[in-house]
Amino acid sequence: MNPSGNAAESASVPPMRIVQLSHLVWERKLFQRPQQLGTWFARLGNRVHYFALCGLRRYLNMDLTERAIAGEDGRLEALNLPFMPFAGSFGPSRALTMALLRAKARAPLRNERAAPRLLWVQNPAYAAEIGRLPHDLLVYDVMDPFAAFRKTDPTVTEKEARLLLKADLVFTGGRSLHRQVLERSRTEPHCFPSGIDFPHFAKAAAEGPVPEALAKLPKPVLGYFGAVDERIDWPLIEHLCRERRHWSIVFLGPLVLMDEIPISEPNFHWLGPKPYEALPDYLRGFDVCLIPWLVNDLTRYMSPTKTPEYLAAGRPVVSTPIPDVEADYPEEVSIAATPKDFVKSCTKALMDGNGPPRKPPQSRTWEETAREMLGLIAAKLESRSAA
Repeated sequence: MNPSGNAAESASVPPMRIVQLSHLVWERKLFQRPQQLGTWFARLGNRVHYFALCGLRRYLNMDLTERAIAGEDGRLEALNLPFMPFAGSFGPSRALTMALLRAKARAPLRNERAAPRLLWVQNPAYAAEIGRLPHDLLVYDVMDPFAAFRKTDPTVTEKEARLLLKADLVFTGGRSLHRQVLERSRTEPHCFPSGIDFPHFAKAAAEGPVPEALAKLPKPVLGYFGAVDERIDWPLIEHLCRERRHWSIVFLGPLVLMDEIPISEPNFHWLGPKPYEALPDYLRGFDVCLIPWLVNDLTRYMSPTKTPEYLAAGRPVVSTPIPDVEADYPEEVSIAATPKDFVKSCTKALMDGNGPPRKPPQSRTWEETAREMLGLIAAKLESRSAA
């Protein structure tokens, strides 16, 4: 299921121009798989051009430094672009949105005599643009089961099928997702579960500051960070709050496709989104880390990035039975299938206490993941050149 590394070892990795088409805005408050990989592709010598679309209101609230981002000594450029008004329901507006994106993305791909051109797609919404953007290699990085989201494009399955047929390489973000994609992909997919910026999150295991908003809450603190969205099991969180009213239950992260938290228990605290750089300081104030996700058709195929990040901080972790968490971290994470068991597991985790930073042998750093991916890409380019 995972690449063996032979391709990465045998193929030289030429500097490339990589255009990433993502559904996640480039920001530091939700710095996930697309941004981590783009950063490492640039650090490893490639030119990366990252494009994402966001709602017009959000775009207008951004300052100029949030709309266009440059980094990694000029090797990385990220551009957040707006959806035109009514782009979701009005054909011409959507066409105008995609034309703007296409014009911006085509520029770095035009010169066929320069470095190899890699088109990297992370959302089926861009399937129609593939034939309109020049490239030497197409990668589809499948990071989510898009058809399972509550508010999704009804044609997403058809668009993803088109991508899977056209892609030269397919990567998947976890073992369950890999099994699902394996049945539909023209080429055998390669499984790359969530990576870890280990030195960054291991800072939380050392002595240091805890932000005031967290430090002033009653102990113990049981925390979650990440997108606050439809995956959260809110009845479970409400049960936890009511059963242990002297505990502080803390969530960090942006609200996604929701306007408010659906519970109002006095010991529940949503502190909002926090910069990626600040997460170790917040983790330092957590006594237990939580993955309180519903188990459904959406989460059944997800590999939470936060799992290895929690472990790197040396914190005990309690999760609902997400298949990839159970399979990848059987010794490191406590699994609880019912609200009652979740409370028991959290109680035991508090008794066990914190430990040293942990990087299970099955975990890759984002650098290791990026290098292996680039090795597979280089091998594919070499085989094409030889042919």
